[in-house]
Amino acid sequence: MATSAQGLTFTFGGSGVTVTSVQVNDTQDLLDATHLGVAPNAKRIFVGGFATDREVQIDYINSTILTAGVSGALSISGPMSFSGNATISSASLGGSVGDFVRGSATFRLA
Repeated sequence: MATSAQGLTFTFGGSGVTVTSVQVNDTQDLLDATHLGVAPNAKRIFVGGFATDREVQIDYINSTILTAGVSGALSISGPMSFSGNATISSASLGGSVGDFVRGSATFRLA
């Protein structure tokens, strides 16, 4: 396991990943529940949809190359924690002379 600068321990598919930046995003579709009984010039009424979408975006330094479409067990522990199944929705990797090979990946959580 690798510990990031934030004190997080991050593993995906059983392999530790050294994370340099992490961001968790939650989104939910809102349904317009405004009806004809709402007073003129009143605010619209919104209610939450049926499910939320959670994504975890990371920047990492690692010899493991993360690939879009791969699913596995994701475990984050430390100041924030999560464990469950995730699928990589996007991944990129790059490097320059005299620097680390760095990557970024976005995980969709189940």
